[in-house]
This record gives sequence, structure tokens and C-alpha cells, in this order.
Amino acid sequence: MLDTSMRSSLAETITLILSNGDKIQGKLVKSESTDNVTVIDHPSLGKLQIKSAALKSKPKKKHWTGSLSAGITGTNTDRDYDLDSTFQLITQYKDEKNLLSFKANTEYGLTKSTNQKEGSTDTNQGQVDLRYSYGFSGKLSAYSSNSYEYDMLNQVGQNNLVNSIGLGYDLIATDTTTLNVSAGPSAQSLWGGRFCTADKDCGKTYPASTARISFDWLPNNYFNLSLSNQFTNAYINGFSPSNNFSGTIKIYPLGDKKLFTSLNGQFIYNSLTSPKVDNSFSLQLGTQLF
Repeated sequence: MLDTSMRSSLAETITLILSNGDKIQGKLVKSESTDNVTVIDHPSLGKLQIKSAALKSKPKKKHWTGSLSAGITGTNTDRDYDLDSTFQLITQYKDEKNLLSFKANTEYGLTKSTNQKEGSTDTNQGQVDLRYSYGFSGKLSAYSSNSYEYDMLNQVGQNNLVNSIGLGYDLIATDTTTLNVSAGPSAQSLWGGRFCTADKDCGKTYPASTARISFDWLPNNYFNLSLSNQFTNAYINGFSPSNNFSGTIKIYPLGDKKLFTSLNGQFIYNSLTSPKVDNSFSLQLGTQLF
């Protein structure tokens, strides 16, 4: 009797939604439930057998997701005007084993004074990130990634490309939270800029190592936080590190994950470029594509 009482108290309480929208709550009787019938112990009606055909079907998880966002700010005075624009595209395919993601963002800024025939470019930069990972049993995965950054105002290293392969591990993997770490060998290429030909390290490809940590949190239909940090160390001049940290906060005011506002930030350090630091922020409006 004591054993039966303990098993009953530890039984899982579930809520079943019928096809007509009614809800029934009770303790799940696992020993008598099958794929076709769910047996629960209702507090008032006793033991009930609910056929799977009578339950509301669960929505299928989408394998493809994508979003598009952009932002434009401008000022105009008697003497000059400023115009800044940002653009971001994110697409992702995910199933039980495969994860393919593509992310591209650009930022452009222009300033022009009344005494100038042509304006001056204050910002012209962007990033493209393509990544594929295959999950093994458990939380281990293998990945291949290509990360490209450009800043056309850099005097050395207008273009920076990192190709990497390696292993990843999910520290957290739930429906709402993902925390993944990965590391592996890589190759870093650097080229472009008015002083590139005079720089002994520019215009070459170097062996390197890359480590990355990414965090994604979607607690509800109104809020989403995404953070990513990629560290690469090129084996040139001893050690030549570079680091890219990016973060995005999305707010879905309607709670339907269709329209959103996003705050984006990116902090880049690269010891092989000139200048070495490149930080940017943007506020955007966007929509989920699919």
C-alpha cells in the first residue's frame, strides 16, 4: 500500500487538449498508456482512456526559419546631412541531426556638407556567416563554418575570412534555450586596404585555431536574446588573436513572432587589421519571412 501511494504521488500531472478545444487534466498512468490511447487518473471522474484521435494534433515544428530587418536614420541641418542604413538577413534549417544557418548584415553611413560636391562615407562594413553542424548521439556535433567580415574603411585588412572545422557540444539544449560551445582548427585570410601591399602580414592565409560559444534564449513569443562570441588565433608573429562578439535582442510586440524590433550590437577586435577595433550598434524593424 505504501509503494502504491508513493507511485501515485509521484505520477506526472498532464493536461490533454481535445479536438474541440476542451482540456482535461489528470495524472498520467504510464503503465496503461500506449501510442493510441492515453490513460489518466482524473480527480473527479477517475480513470479515463483518451484515444489519440480525440486529441488536438500538435503543430509540426518548422524546419526552415528566416527573418529580414532593416533600419534607417537621417539628420538634416542647414550645413550638412547624415544618413545611416543597416540591413540583416537570417535563415536557418534545423532537424533532429542537421543545423544549417546563414546570417548576413551590412551597415552604411554617409555624411555630406553643403560645400561638398560629394559626400564622405563614414561606415561601410558587414559580415556573412555560413555554418553547418551535424549532431551525433547525445550532445556532441561536428561543424564546418565560414565567417567573412569586411570594412572598406580599413587601411589594412578590408577583408577577413575564417574557415573552420571542428567539434561542438550542447551545454544546454531545450525548446527555449540553447548554449553551444565549439572549437577546431581553421585558416584565416586577410587582404585589402590602401596599405595592404606595404604590410608584411596582409594578403596572406595563415593557420589558426577557432573557438566559439553561442547562446539563444526564447522564453516566450514576445522576447528573443541571441549572443555569439568567436575567438580566432592566427599563428603568425607568435600569436595574433581576433575576436567577434555579437548580440541581438528581439521584441515581438504582437506576440505572434511576425513583426519585431531588434537592437543589434557587434564588437570586433583584430590584431592584424588597421584599425584593430570596429564596434557598431543598430536599431531595426523586421519581419519573420517563414
